[in-house]
Amino acid sequence: MAEDFDVGAPLPEESSNRTFVMAAGGLGALLVLSMICLAVYALVVAPRQREARATEVIEVNLQNTQQAQTQTAAVVQLTPTRTPTSTPTEEPTATVTPTQVVVLPTSTATPFLTLPTLAPETATAAAQQTLAAAQGGGGATATATATALPATGFADDIGVPALALMGGALLAVIFIARSLRTRSTS
Repeated sequence: MAEDFDVGAPLPEESSNRTFVMAAGGLGALLVLSMICLAVYALVVAPRQREARATEVIEVNLQNTQQAQTQTAAVVQLTPTRTPTSTPTEEPTATVTPTQVVVLPTSTATPFLTLPTLAPETATAAAQQTLAAAQGGGGATATATATALPATGFADDIGVPALALMGGALLAVIFIARSLRTRSTS
C-alpha cells in the first residue's frame, strides 16, 4: 500500500467544485445583504418608530393632563368653603317665656342622628378605613400557610425507584447502540 503513493511528488490538483463555490458565494451574499438590512433598520426604521412612540406618549400625557385639570376644576366647584358667611340678623322682638318640660326616663337607647359632614377629598379614605375596620384587623389580612407539601408532578405519580429504573434502561440503550455502531464499521 505504501508503494501506491509517491512521497516526494506534488499533490494532485483537485477539480474545482463549482457547486460549492456558488453555495459559498450565495451564503456570503446573504450575509452581506442581512448586514445591510440590519444597518437600514438601525439607522432609518428604528428612529422613526421611537419618534412615533414619543409623539404618542406626549399626546396621551396631554390628554391625561387636560382630563385631570377638568376633574380638579369640577371638584373645586363642588367643594364647600370652610368659612361660613355672615348674615345680618334682626333682633328678636318677641319676649321669650320659659316653658316647663317634663322628662320621663325611657329604656330605649337614643340613636346617634347627627353625622359629621366630610370633605369630598376625605370621604373615600374614611370609607376605606371603615370597611377595613369592619373586616377586622384594621386592614391586616391573614396569610395562608402551607400545611403539607404538594403531591403533584411526574415523580409523585410514578415514584423515585421507577425513575431510576428508566434512567438505567436509557443508559443501557446508549451502550447497546454504541456497541452496534462500532461492530458495523469493523
